[in-house]
Amino acid sequence: AKREEMERKNAELIEANKKIENANQVIGDSFRAGNAALAAKPPNYEEAIRQYDTGIAADVDHPGTPSLLTNKSVALRMRGVERFNAAIQSTDAAAKTSGMELAKADFKASADAASQAVELLKKLTTPTDPNELKQFEQNKYFALAARAESMRLFATKGDQTKAGDAATAFQEYIAVKTDAVKKTKAQKDYAQLLFETASDTAGYERAVAEYQKILEANPDDPDALLRIGQAMFNIGALNNNDKAKYQEAANYLQRFVDKALDTNPLKAEAKDLIVALKAQANVTPEKAPARPARRRP
Repeated sequence: AKREEMERKNAELIEANKKIENANQVIGDSFRAGNAALAAKPPNYEEAIRQYDTGIAADVDHPGTPSLLTNKSVALRMRGVERFNAAIQSTDAAAKTSGMELAKADFKASADAASQAVELLKKLTTPTDPNELKQFEQNKYFALAARAESMRLFATKGDQTKAGDAATAFQEYIAVKTDAVKKTKAQKDYAQLLFETASDTAGYERAVAEYQKILEANPDDPDALLRIGQAMFNIGALNNNDKAKYQEAANYLQRFVDKALDTNPLKAEAKDLIVALKAQANVTPEKAPARPARRRP
C-alpha cells in the first residue's frame, strides 16, 4: 500500500512538472509571437491579442502571466486609439457611432487587462535575487503605466464615472516613477484627466491644484497655464459669473499666450477667450509682476 501511494505521488509530481513545462513553453511562445505581431508595420492587433490570450489561458497563475496581460492591454489600447481617431474623422454617422463604441470597448478591455496584471503582481512574492527583483519591479512599472493610461482613456472617452478609479491608478503609477521627465509627463496626464472629467467647482479645483504643482517646477509651462486659465473660467461660470475667478482666468490665459509658440493650435482659442472675458465680464489680463533679479553668489 505504501509503495502504491508513493508511485501515485510520483506520477502526480511528474504530471505536474510536465504541465509546468508545457505552460512555460506556451507562455514563452505566445509572448514572443504577440510582441512580434504588435511590433509589425502596421501592427497586427488581432493576432497580438490572440497570442497573448493563448498564453494567459495556459496558466493564469504563472509568474509570466502579468506581462502577457500588460502587453495585451497595450495592444487593446493602441487599437482603441486608432478606432477612436478613425471614428472622429469619419463623415458617415453610422460608421462614426460604431467606431466610437468599438474604441470604448477596447479602452475598457485594456483597463481590465492592466488592472488584472497589477493585482496578480501584488499577490506574487517579491524576489530576493537582485536580477529577479529588477525584472519584477520593471514588470510592475509597466503594468502600472498601462493601467494608468488605459484608465485615463476609458474615463475620458468612455465612462466618466470611472474618473476616481483612473485617478487612483495614476497616483500609484506616479509614486513608482523615478525618471524626472517621465514623471512630469505622468503628472500632466493626471492633471489633464482631472480637467477633462471635472463637472463641478471641486473637480476643476482638483485639476488646478495638480497643474499648480507643475508650475512650481516650471513656472512657464504652457499646458499648465492654459488649463488653469480654462479651469478658472469654468469655475467662474459655475459660481454665478464670479469676477475674481474670471480675472484669474484672464491672467493665466494671457501668460499662456505670451509663452506659447505661434504654432500652438490652442493659442487662438485662448485669445478668443480673453476677448470674451473682456466683453462679457469687463475683465482684462493684469500685468504680471516682474521677477526679482537673481543675485550672483
